[in-house]
Amino acid sequence: MKNSFSEKMVLIDGNSLLNRAYFATPVFTTSRGLPTNAIFGFLKLLFKISADLDPGYMVVTFDLHAPTFRHTEYAAYKAGRRPMDDALRVQIPVLKEVLSLMQIKICEKEGYEADDVIGTLSHKLPVHSYIYTGDRDSYQLVTEKTDVQYTKRGVSDLLHLSIDNFREIVGLEPRQIIDLKALMGDKSDNIPGVPGIGEKTAMTLLQKYGTLEGVYEHIDEIKGSTKTKLEAGEESAFFSKHLATILLDAPVEVELSDCVFRKTYSKEVKAKFSELEFKSFLTMDIFEKEEDSSPALLPEKTIAVKKITQPEELTDLLKTLAGVSDCAFDDTNGISLYFDGTEYVIPVRESILDAGFFEEDILPIYPLLFEDEKKNITLFQAKNLMHRRADAVKEYRATIDDVAIMRYLVDSTEKDETLDDLILLKNMPAEQRAYNLFRLKEEYALRLREENAQALYAELEMPLMRVLYDMETQGVCVNVELLNELSRKFQSDIDQLTKEIYELAGKPFNVNSPSQLGVVLFDEMKLPYYGKKNKSGKYSTNVDVLEKISSYEIVQKILRHREISKLKSTYVEGMRPLLQNGKIHTTYTQTITSTGRLSSVNPNLQNIPVRKAEGKELRKLFVASEGNVLLDADYSQIELRLLAHFSGCKELIEAYNKGEDIHALTASQVFHVPLNEVTGDLRRKAKAINFGIIYGMSGFGLSQDLDISVGKAKEYIDAYFARYSDVKAYMDSNVKAAKENGYVTTLLGRKRNIPELKSSNFAVRQFGERAAMNMPLQGSSADIIKIAMIRVHTMLKENGMKAKLILQVHDELIIDCPIEEAEKVSEILKKGMEEAVSLRVPLTVEVSRGNNWYEAK
Repeated sequence: MKNSFSEKMVLIDGNSLLNRAYFATPVFTTSRGLPTNAIFGFLKLLFKISADLDPGYMVVTFDLHAPTFRHTEYAAYKAGRRPMDDALRVQIPVLKEVLSLMQIKICEKEGYEADDVIGTLSHKLPVHSYIYTGDRDSYQLVTEKTDVQYTKRGVSDLLHLSIDNFREIVGLEPRQIIDLKALMGDKSDNIPGVPGIGEKTAMTLLQKYGTLEGVYEHIDEIKGSTKTKLEAGEESAFFSKHLATILLDAPVEVELSDCVFRKTYSKEVKAKFSELEFKSFLTMDIFEKEEDSSPALLPEKTIAVKKITQPEELTDLLKTLAGVSDCAFDDTNGISLYFDGTEYVIPVRESILDAGFFEEDILPIYPLLFEDEKKNITLFQAKNLMHRRADAVKEYRATIDDVAIMRYLVDSTEKDETLDDLILLKNMPAEQRAYNLFRLKEEYALRLREENAQALYAELEMPLMRVLYDMETQGVCVNVELLNELSRKFQSDIDQLTKEIYELAGKPFNVNSPSQLGVVLFDEMKLPYYGKKNKSGKYSTNVDVLEKISSYEIVQKILRHREISKLKSTYVEGMRPLLQNGKIHTTYTQTITSTGRLSSVNPNLQNIPVRKAEGKELRKLFVASEGNVLLDADYSQIELRLLAHFSGCKELIEAYNKGEDIHALTASQVFHVPLNEVTGDLRRKAKAINFGIIYGMSGFGLSQDLDISVGKAKEYIDAYFARYSDVKAYMDSNVKAAKENGYVTTLLGRKRNIPELKSSNFAVRQFGERAAMNMPLQGSSADIIKIAMIRVHTMLKENGMKAKLILQVHDELIIDCPIEEAEKVSEILKKGMEEAVSLRVPLTVEVSRGNNWYEAK
């Protein structure tokens, strides 16, 4: 049947499709912690609609959080629906902001549902409407001028319903959908229908009698229990029809001219996509072309770009470089070099068929740049380049600026972007990589000055980068024989546990398969299940689910099986490919965490589990070099000492200055027992409270840690704050300042923005409050260990020591030290760490030694 109107309008049920997108799109968040998966999935469908349908008009409708006329008439309407996930709820206002920036019409009407708005617009506007929804209620709206695109699964699998195919697919006419719901009801909306009448009976009745009215006009022809049910439920049926009918005349004041759909978007939209970290959208050809669309702070200027393709041109460039003092350099895609207003591009060839130079032709550029102490070179992720070109450079003497570190200090909550990401996000010319670096350096240098973070950059992070380079180059020795022995032992344990699990289950199965495990535990063994099934209807067997039933022997063994398997795969077999001449060279990253702490990868030595015996055994793998010992130094309770310093709590300051046991003191104060009567159990509880306070732990969190009631845990926390009121005042002041300023700072002025405090979502705001309480402590701890690393590294060199700093793990430093230097280096290590900063309380460090990390620790 020919459409009545040639112009097309898309009507989107915003709540319905956002909900579908939320559950169909993998969970991800921005670096600031905002969930965005539903918004991303929604926009992805919107762009697909634009490409496939090319509509001239578009409206997105939303339900408001106010009762509709249906709720007023029937209090149970939609009752029993599960509440919206917080992670979805927080995305609704953000999506509306995005749509407004895109100039897409948003329509919502208090007292009416989105369906009523859609029904009215599709009925009254003189265009052919295409309704996109995941709600079958809209089936009733199909007419000659209205189609429905129903999302069967996710947001991409669509069922297209038109007046031409509706009866063939559904078995009824569109307006009969209202009568169908009147008879069979609708569980999702809690519409009662006729009790006892199901979908099959309702369909049969409507196919014979046409409408609900037709059914009751012929009630005498209907026999048996169906007639009895219909007679008893007549009032409910007609009331249900009223509830199920989508309005076509809601008081919606929208004209066609309000709904024009624009297919290109402003720089504000692009900036919003960048903020939401939707990189794939940024590359789409959907943005207006503007003369200056770069969001960089500094204006662009015209530069010369010279491509070096001939040997004599390269020779001339090398000669010129000898006299250059300041340049920007990138070698991740050929060579890009910027100085004195010109970008030099040197292509690198992989075969004789490629244009450019071979690797060996360009190697002379590295010593020329990096061995000259008079040069200042701007790089991106400098440490990575230094490792890549270590064979070509004898010693890195040049002054280096690292744009990646500058950017991190400007906002540590941003993701660790690559240079390509930044160029894309800032809409910079891709072919001018080195000049882009130069511009970025100027932009971030300006922002560092504005944030008073120049000293943090120049005196802490950049000197630390050199220390980390030396540590990574040095590496740590690994006992390969013990590695093999642990591998065999862990595999033997896994095999034995597998055998025992099979015996308890009564059959063999794949213990590592969540689906098979779920069937065995919950279908066959009938163990209680306290989780939710996934979208495929399968049981979850994650650790949270299993720990709730860990009293069962088979579950205990499964959890143990997982622990040992992870240790073997991650920390034993996972280290083998990383071994180089018997050493591991982990990589430390300065630009990942929002607190300023270092992170470690390949392998992650920061995350070796040490709570259980097998985890501790892994530390035996890391050994001293031949003829050396390992020296290990760890700050004692550094965050609690910082809490005493920042809060000015006289009780804590006095205790630390007297060298008292802070956990025993807290136990005495909180549990009201004399200090000399504090038991080991009370001290353990007090320790959990002390460290829980640092992390803003709630009564629930502490109850989980101590296996006590939430009420009792809250009593402990209240007792702590009653005794240490200065700590409570300090924590509250952090949250208050963060709400006013949008950020908190560390001892050295490192800043962390906390946008979560402005979230409309309660859970997100709570996270922000915990971050505001904890970040000054955790971040200051990170600052102090970094100062200590630089001091110790410098003191070792100044004293002519052969000992090398090789590991940093949280508040712990490890040195590989010749035995004859052990006493002197222990003094250096202790002095360098304890005198890193001056606080109201002493920083104390204990230095121990051993042949391996386990013994030294």
